[in-house]
Parts: sequence; structure tokens; C-alpha cells
Amino acid sequence: MKKRMMRCASLTLVLVFLFVFAGGAAAAPKYQWRLACETIAGSIADLYAQEFARLLKEKSNGDIQLDIFHSGTLGTPTEMFELTLNGAVEFCLTGPSQSSSIVPENQIMGLQFLFSDDPIVNRDFFAQSKALNVMLNDIYREKGLSVLSYFTEGAMFWTANKAIRTPDDFKGVKIRVMPSELLVETYRAYGANPTPLSFTELYSGLQLNVVEGQENAPATIQEMKFMDVQKFLIGSRHNMYVMQHLVNVGFLDSLPEDVRKIVLDSVDEVRPYIHDVQEELNKTRLQMMIDDFKSGQEYYDLTHEEREAFKEIAKKADAKYFELSRNPEFAKELLETFRAEMAELESKRGK
Repeated sequence: MKKRMMRCASLTLVLVFLFVFAGGAAAAPKYQWRLACETIAGSIADLYAQEFARLLKEKSNGDIQLDIFHSGTLGTPTEMFELTLNGAVEFCLTGPSQSSSIVPENQIMGLQFLFSDDPIVNRDFFAQSKALNVMLNDIYREKGLSVLSYFTEGAMFWTANKAIRTPDDFKGVKIRVMPSELLVETYRAYGANPTPLSFTELYSGLQLNVVEGQENAPATIQEMKFMDVQKFLIGSRHNMYVMQHLVNVGFLDSLPEDVRKIVLDSVDEVRPYIHDVQEELNKTRLQMMIDDFKSGQEYYDLTHEEREAFKEIAKKADAKYFELSRNPEFAKELLETFRAEMAELESKRGK
């Protein structure tokens, strides 16, 4: 813990140096803010950050400058989150797992088959959900942060060396998972053999048969060339890779009302933009993979009925989520609200 605090203090000093140095190079804007992004330049999260910065500058007539710090610049994603929590950085873009030690209730996003297979339903859910934007955000605010928006980098697909259409097909399959008790519990419920493995070791793990399958969005699968060492690409859409746009509450509440409105209006405008960007990117990358398939490789989407079979078994992980949340009564209410809202939106779309 002491070592982590010293690390955060060092990163804060680096930020102060960068801020002063950048400010001295040209006439400083009235507001100069920082955003830490856990991914690299050119990623979906970076495109979100760039558009957010553009909108802030445009709406403030140049009075607001947002400096973006990408993966590795300010430490690990967890350290980026802590810098935002401590107020050394105003904003950050991270996955919920980076903040689950502070807000364990957010592990709801690790449950499978909560989201729709309809991207429009998911887009509207992120914008309108009381479960996420009110109930869960109230927990964040108690800790000193607020989630300005949730967005996705894409629906998760499975890849494997055998066809997987039913939970029974998963029996004994060594599937790579991130280090997560919730993911392990879910894949065990399917009968799989979940194997925690770092992302950097995943390609070689698939190549050497240390693991036999994995989950990621199409853009990531194509970029990392996982289909070079896999036979089946399965449009399961069993989860979404969710990113959260966090802001330090003390900073946000201290802003003049007109400036705070610029921030919130910019967030509202970037939501539909990033949805369309990630949809197009994942669609393009998916087609690129299919076009490059060799003999014996296959792509297919799970049917509604096949998804429902997985969905029922995935609910066995609910109890593990309640336990990990350290707030089981709230977690149960949050999950019930989440599912009810999703069902209502799907009903309106005729799903």
C-alpha cells in the first residue's frame, strides 16, 4: 500500500511538470484539464477522448484544453484511476475492473448475457439506464468520482478450435479468461475449464494449446491475429467490453454552471459518435477476418434460442456477483433493475 502511494505521488509530480511545461510553450487557455486513457492512441477509447476534447474546445470557444495521456504514460490503468480519484487528473477512461476494488458493485458488468445482441438497444441502455447512471453512479459519487458515461468497445465474440453452439459444447474446453472470480465461475457453470492468462501471453497460449479458446471484440481478435491459430469464430455477443468515462467529483462540482454544462453537453454528443465508430470498426474488422479464412475455418452467429440456453446457465454466477459486491442487497436490486430495463428496451424494439 505504501509503495502504491509513493508511486501515485511520483506520477502526480510528473503531471505537474508536464502541465507547467505545456502551459509555458504557448498562451495557456482559461481551463487546462487532463484525461488519462488506459488504451493506446488510435483505439476506440482514444477516439472518444479526442472527440470529447474537440467538443470542449469548440463549445468553449477555445477556453478549454483537454490533454490526453495514453496507456503507460501515467502508470497502469489502476494507477490512472487512482490519480483521478485523488484529483491529480480530472478525467479518465478505464474499464470497470480497474475500479472494482473501490466500487465492487460495478462487477455487474462481468456477468454474461446481460446485454442485448441488438447494438441499438445497448446504445440506448447506456444512455438511459437508471441502474448504471443513477444507482451505480451514486455509489461512485460516495467515493469521490462520477461516471459521466459508459460506452462499449464492442460485443464480445468467442473463438475456439471446436464449434460451440450449446453449453454442453464448452465441456472441458480450456478457455482463457482475465483474472476474475466472476468469469471463472461463469465458465465453470458452462462446464468449461477457465484458465486465467495475461493478454500478452494469449496468442502463444492459443498457438501452443495452453488454452483452446478466448473472448474478445472482433476488432481486437483481428488486430491480434487470433484467428491465425483458431478454427471457429462465434458471434456469441455474450458480453460487452465496457469503458467508463470518470470524473473527479470535487473538480466537477467546483466548475461554474456554464462550464459544467459544456462538459455534460459534450458527453451527450460524444455518446452516439463513439457508438457509430465502434460499430463500423468492429463490422469492418469482422469482415476482414472472414475474407481471410482458410479451409476449415468457420464463422457463425448464435441464434436467439442458443443465446437463451447460455443465458439461463450464466445466471448461476449471480450469487458470486452478490458475494463479490460486498453489498449483496444493493447488488440484487441493481441486477433486477438492469435486467428489467434491458427487457423493456428489447420489447420496444420487438426483440
